[in-house]
Amino acid sequence: MNQYPGKNLPEYIKPEGKWANTFSYHPFDVELREAKGIYLYDTEGNQYIDASGGPMAVNIGHNDERMKRAIHEQLDKFNFVHPILANGPKAELCNKLASIAPGTLNASYLVSGGSEAVDTAMKLVRQSQLARGHKDKHKIISNHESYHGMTIATLSVSGSAGSQGPFEPMLQRYPQINQYSDYKKPEGMTREEWGTISAQELEHAIHYAGPKTVAAYLATPHGAGCDYAVVPPTSYWQRIREICDHYDVLLVADEVVTGFGRTGKWFAMEHFGVQADIMTTAKGMSGMYAPLGAVTVSDEVNEPFKKDAYFIHGFTGGGHPVAVAAGIATIDVLREDKLVENAANMEAVLFSHKQQLLSHPTIKDIRGWGLFMVGELVKNKDTMEFFDQNQQAELLFQQLALKHGLVMYGSLYGARRQPAFRRGLPFWISPPLCITEEQIHDMMGRLDETLTEWEQTLGL
Repeated sequence: MNQYPGKNLPEYIKPEGKWANTFSYHPFDVELREAKGIYLYDTEGNQYIDASGGPMAVNIGHNDERMKRAIHEQLDKFNFVHPILANGPKAELCNKLASIAPGTLNASYLVSGGSEAVDTAMKLVRQSQLARGHKDKHKIISNHESYHGMTIATLSVSGSAGSQGPFEPMLQRYPQINQYSDYKKPEGMTREEWGTISAQELEHAIHYAGPKTVAAYLATPHGAGCDYAVVPPTSYWQRIREICDHYDVLLVADEVVTGFGRTGKWFAMEHFGVQADIMTTAKGMSGMYAPLGAVTVSDEVNEPFKKDAYFIHGFTGGGHPVAVAAGIATIDVLREDKLVENAANMEAVLFSHKQQLLSHPTIKDIRGWGLFMVGELVKNKDTMEFFDQNQQAELLFQQLALKHGLVMYGSLYGARRQPAFRRGLPFWISPPLCITEEQIHDMMGRLDETLTEWEQTLGL
């Protein structure tokens, strides 16, 4: 058992000493030394399980020799390609992406991360609609409580008030609709019925925004915000697809979190038998061995750009050879080790702990799919109240997780949550896809111990 890492809870590394020149950087007082597989080791020799894969991004285990070798081999050749020269590694990765992407999603534009991918998709949506002769289509409908990135453009299509706050005057206002939510399903109605009814919100939004002006609908395959990892029924996405087709609205699936095996399939939309027109990916695309993302488009969207339409866009680091080498190796490792299949097989093992977690007085819900689980933390399950701000409950949760050998990605937005929403706060379990059954039981045991001590400390 690790020793409690914080001296006086909550204790942050102060911006002094070697941290003095790191702008706005206040981590917990645990410094990473090395990592291997699902494990992280700090400078004091303590071992932790990477329970969330960073921010749901580490699909390939840490410190994989094949990944390091692929990156090293690329560095031995060249580290950058002049824009007027052909980039062979980029072509190889795009071909591999076409081999695993659903349906006719065959052409990819490479970027450096998720925010860039969604930003790129937004520009592509507009230019695609222009190329199709729809000069007035420019509005992008998204979901309340969604998150699609931290650029000014992607904040404009996100529905997170906490992130948008200080930038409000700078943001373009787009229409937003409620995402699918099991919490709002009327009693006695099936999920499939509720899915079809929920999808109709998109048609209403298109009607009031003006069908001639709506260019795209952008959403994650599962819920975001307080409904993070609420997986809609098949009827929901199939009806969404029908509505988009009827109104010439492009369907953009943001698979930055769900892509590359996280849900037990290569891409989450495959679960619903629905193909998007545009798909954004990042995070697990390179296992975070290097910054990498992509926008992958259907043959229909790509057609005018293969002819005479020119895509006005570009990043200096887009398709960087070293990052691309990591992306190629990631797909190879996922295939070689059958990690997508492992995510599907380990789902039952991970969710076998659901009832034990729900027995805790602070957990209202456990949901998700594949190797992606979200728990919803509350103070009172009946009123859905969270803890008072002065209790610093989230900071305590993170510190106790570290004490029990878990590194978890946390929202830490309790102090900023909207009091109008009586919902709990999420925590994420999304370990590297190489995790074994034994390791899952160990990880969830540590989580159970963390929750028990957390509740005791808070007086529950």
